[in-house]
Amino acid sequence: MKKQLKRIRGRNNMANHVSGQSIAILGPGAIGGFLAAMLWKSGYQVNCIATETGVERIIADGLHFISSVFGEYTARPHAEALLTSKPDILLVAAKAPMLADALARVPSEYVEQSIIIPFLNGFEHVDLLRNRYGNRVAVGSISVEVIRSASGVIHHVSPHAAISIASHDTDHKKLEEVKEIFLQSGIFCNVDDDEAHVIWNKLIRLNAITCAITASGKSLGFVRSDPGWRATMEGCVREALHIARLEGVEGNVETVMAQIDALPASLRTSLARDIEAGNIGELDAIAGAIVRKAARFNITTPTIACMIEKILLQCDMRTHMTL
Repeated sequence: MKKQLKRIRGRNNMANHVSGQSIAILGPGAIGGFLAAMLWKSGYQVNCIATETGVERIIADGLHFISSVFGEYTARPHAEALLTSKPDILLVAAKAPMLADALARVPSEYVEQSIIIPFLNGFEHVDLLRNRYGNRVAVGSISVEVIRSASGVIHHVSPHAAISIASHDTDHKKLEEVKEIFLQSGIFCNVDDDEAHVIWNKLIRLNAITCAITASGKSLGFVRSDPGWRATMEGCVREALHIARLEGVEGNVETVMAQIDALPASLRTSLARDIEAGNIGELDAIAGAIVRKAARFNITTPTIACMIEKILLQCDMRTHMTL
């Protein structure tokens, strides 16, 4: 493997030195590829940390990016299978089931001074990352619909892209600097004062639409217009809100459902696409994590639990659930 890594690095060519900020992205899949392409285009030093196969593809073909909002182009970021430099910022975009393996590609000594921001769904990954890298790990969430095709093309299909970040330990000034990087790259970014708010503000909505869309096999437009599925989504929202309030985050069902109603009718989720493709999805990281959190508060989440069972019947994922 060492010889292969040396060969891969030798063929690399670092692109775009316009900005002094260096940004490493662990997991340049759909979300990671979107971030890499957007940041690269804005002139930042972008380094994609991927599998050997992923590195070979990026070196050979770049990241072809298509968006009705941001245009079409091929980004040419640096890529390597093992981090060998010290980035100012590390963005973690590997999906939850692959996170443990992906982190082996990021030695702790190279990110001792880095701001680390994960963009995974759920919340249990935050403790995992902090146990490994310390309190320099912030909390992040991204709201965007991106699809990576079988050929590796990154399709940005939503009319927006928005990021929220927060940290109880990281210097607020540093988070503001990260915010400016995203804003300069065309991605809306907000620095929040509350980590729990960043997590639950997205998770409540995401869990509801992910459960309903995946269990039904339909798009968002169908599940929110069908009385039965809409009631199911409202049930998921209500149960997640109960937990969020216990975490100090206020909200109401009407506001969340209004947010869901404002989303594109064609929207589908990565979990639905993963299951259709026979891949391990993020059901455990999203819905499973909520059920486990509820159990710690000694409350039940019958609607979410029912959705988990319906989804599990569609695929062979039981061995990947830790309920």
